[in-house]
Amino acid sequence: MKEIMEFLKKNKFGNLATCNGNKPDTRPFEVAHIANEGLLFYVSADTELSKQLKENPNICFCATDEKYNYVKITGEISFSNKQEDKDKVLENSHFAKKVFESCGTEKMEVFYLSHGQGMLHHHIDDNIIKESF
Repeated sequence: MKEIMEFLKKNKFGNLATCNGNKPDTRPFEVAHIANEGLLFYVSADTELSKQLKENPNICFCATDEKYNYVKITGEISFSNKQEDKDKVLENSHFAKKVFESCGTEKMEVFYLSHGQGMLHHHIDDNIIKESF
């Protein structure tokens, strides 16, 4: 799993897929922090995304590098209300700082993926690494 996490540290921007009822929904997203408890993400509590995650906590996150190698991570997320997790997000995400700097972290919801399936696909040699975490 180390190689997959190293890839995500270098390529933290990608797409997050959720379910909106019975239809897939995707949007650009970032891994805000990689911690011992898993991959940390964040969302504003008053968004459609927050509602979707609470109705169905299964996600897929996919990030690609400039050589078309990619990582795909799937699993079920959990929410955290810990201020220390919010602080980790703010320390590691320039975008989160911009969004929550003026309004504070009261509306920030941190969610994390601590268990799931990971896949790293090296495009050039078609080498695929699959691991559970």
